[in-house]
Amino acid sequence: MNPFSDLMRGWARKRYRKEADRLIGHLRTLDDESIGLVLAIAAHHRNALLETGVDLRDLTGLARSQPMYQHELAKAVNVLTRNKRQHDSLGLQIWVHSLRCVADPGLFGLGVDLWRELKRGQPHVAKARKLVSKETGFDLNISMANEVPAEFSDDV
Repeated sequence: MNPFSDLMRGWARKRYRKEADRLIGHLRTLDDESIGLVLAIAAHHRNALLETGVDLRDLTGLARSQPMYQHELAKAVNVLTRNKRQHDSLGLQIWVHSLRCVADPGLFGLGVDLWRELKRGQPHVAKARKLVSKETGFDLNISMANEVPAEFSDDV
């Protein structure tokens, strides 16, 4: 391999690990109902992207066919953050980190940890949807919210 490529890959892995650790640490501070809200928003993002032809139900296939797609999602996270849409940003970060963990075997365990935390919110997704609808008038599409990506389901 090219030494420069190895250096860049190592730098990216270190940065991605740090960001994923920070996200997982944040999720661990949340109660189960709050995790349900994060999971509901993440499911809504997956379903919205699915309507545009991006299938986050097959993370491995997406990472192989569009290896740079995670960067597009990361840009969208930054835009949402700048626009003070923290909940949307957090929901989309789930998919950014999931794709990174699938694409890099050295990060895979972080994906398992991430989805282990999210699984705590599964019983609270419907309640989160009602809360968002009541407070904002927006209806989240929570279909498949209780499905853990196949890549992480056996280990969760």
